[in-house]
Amino acid sequence: MIPLLSARDLVKEFAVAGTQGLFTPAKRFTAVDRVSFDLHAGETLALVGESGSGKSTAARLAARLIDVTSGTVYLDGEDITARHGSALRDVRRQIQVVFQDPFSSLNPRHTVERIVTAPLRYQKRDLPGGTRKVAQQLLERVGLDPAHVDRYPAQFSGGQAQRIGIARALAVGPRVLVCDEAVSALDVSVQAQIINLLRELQREEGFGCLFIAHDLAVVRQIATSVAVMTDGTIVETGDRDSVFGEPRHEYTKRLLAAVPRINPEWEAARLRNAAARAEEAVR
Repeated sequence: MIPLLSARDLVKEFAVAGTQGLFTPAKRFTAVDRVSFDLHAGETLALVGESGSGKSTAARLAARLIDVTSGTVYLDGEDITARHGSALRDVRRQIQVVFQDPFSSLNPRHTVERIVTAPLRYQKRDLPGGTRKVAQQLLERVGLDPAHVDRYPAQFSGGQAQRIGIARALAVGPRVLVCDEAVSALDVSVQAQIINLLRELQREEGFGCLFIAHDLAVVRQIATSVAVMTDGTIVETGDRDSVFGEPRHEYTKRLLAAVPRINPEWEAARLRNAAARAEEAVR
């Protein structure tokens, strides 16, 4: 089966200014080094690693937000690495991104109606019923009040703002949704709500999700498969249960060892107390 989105040997180098003077040749820093992965429709591939591991850069290369130094990106088996202009516009329709900080990615001077319908205007789509009706439908899909289309981003909470970002991404019916640390800036309870929303939308739409995260507890809830990155390279890949249950690489083991765990004695006491309360209620 041809993957929906495929990356092969992606490399991204950035120029670093010389330290000896204005005319010193720039040094090169390799942020992503020969990264390859496959994403299939209806699946969620999580790229995980510490800050600076290169996971967000790899995702932006795959989404064609930045150009590759070398390597190839395929969408449905077609090479999209060198597309520009109108050809890249079609890629933008099929691959949409939800960013980490919802407020910095939403124009504070625009209403929600204008924000969530922006991709449709960029794609020059006809909007039957007008932008207001479309915006209301999109808000309803992500669990927000359709009546709030005239509000501005500052009038929403962080979780609500992220839902607006998801609504904007869904506007053009993407086949791939790239979530770049999309829940890391949110409270734990709100994270769970957004993850549940993404799951529900994926079941309905069947899109593939490239999920970028450093929090393995979050990844375990949403990922189908996992690729672990460090120093710009992927060191381990596999389905979620095998990576979490039987990690092979030492770096993966260290990441998993750092995941906070509930104190087992406290948890056992909590369960005993809950059982006692339930038994007393029956009496």
